Amino acid sequence: MTEYGVSEPTAAMATNLFITIASAMPEDQAQEEFQQAVTQMVAQGESWAQEFVQAMFSKRLPGFRATYQRAIAVGQDPAAQLVREHAMPAVAAADVVTLLKSETDVATSKPASEKGRQEAPAGRPYLADVTCPSGTVKVTVDATATVPSAKVRTDDKTGPSADAVRRSTVSLDGDRLTVRVPEIEGVDGVTQIINTGGSTRIYQSAGVVYGSVTGVTIDGNGNMTIGGVSGGVASSPIEVLVTLPIGSGVKVESRNAHLEVDGPLAALRMDTHNGHVRAGVVGRVKIDGHNGKYAFEAIQESVDIDSHNGHTTIGSYSGNDARVITHNGTLNLAATPQAAGQIVARTHNGSVTLRGVRGRQDLDVQTSTHNGSVHKI
Repeated sequence: MTEYGVSEPTAAMATNLFITIASAMPEDQAQEEFQQAVTQMVAQGESWAQEFVQAMFSKRLPGFRATYQRAIAVGQDPAAQLVREHAMPAVAAADVVTLLKSETDVATSKPASEKGRQEAPAGRPYLADVTCPSGTVKVTVDATATVPSAKVRTDDKTGPSADAVRRSTVSLDGDRLTVRVPEIEGVDGVTQIINTGGSTRIYQSAGVVYGSVTGVTIDGNGNMTIGGVSGGVASSPIEVLVTLPIGSGVKVESRNAHLEVDGPLAALRMDTHNGHVRAGVVGRVKIDGHNGKYAFEAIQESVDIDSHNGHTTIGSYSGNDARVITHNGTLNLAATPQAAGQIVARTHNGSVTLRGVRGRQDLDVQTSTHNGSVHKI
């Protein structure tokens, strides 16, 4: 493994992994299994795997380039030739072709003084499929990223949250990054007692809370906030940190986890009970929730939100299909001149404020509220 120019710790990790895999299957299968294992470890943020892949790719790139150029010269499919000659997975071959094509484009379109410069290839879109019962899912869309990655963490070293982090899984299969965080195991029926920002919050799915609880406050959504707890199990929250290339999407399933997005997303899907969503620019949005605040800087294509106690704010809407339904909640939406089609906004107890819709013949606006007000501006 040292032939790739990697550090000794990285060479040792890669060698041990390959020997373990090779001892369990035929050699012709072991190589592909090894590549898949390393790819998954890259997605999990393992530094040794990232160093190994980068070094291996740099060493083998001249051979890839020669295969690519021969295939182009004779009119063959370069991706198929890479698979055939280098035993490369089809997905990886497509990525290499994208990289080598970008080299050709740079060389033929830029002045001679700039022909030596190589631009990083843009990553293809991925879907991050995350299951996280509680905590926060933080998604960053990175224009320089070519592959997705995810990390599950908590500040705790021991206890229920730390145990859940250790039992979490991250895997990359094709264009899907899958993250699974298990339920946090509680004590005496308590699912989790979370300490955040100086306050304590209990989430209970079944059973009885044993011990003493003081200063209890239950809000209108059924969430319990307490000032003091004894006899319970206190934990720090879990965070799922996801990085995606441009054009990617996110699907989150949670009970009490929040979703925060930094950067533009092609699509966002959220199934939650007590989860908030905060995002910037999103193409398509679909949320099924019970209690939560859903805030977007801009939605460009469509939005479909169903909730019981949901408050929705859309700073800029340019799509052609909007539907927001809630029982106790508010909706604030500002339609741009590019918006078209149907906008449906209904609430039983709450207000609806729609900006940029008055006098618009290109919009089919349908609103209703039982106890509240409707403003079309």
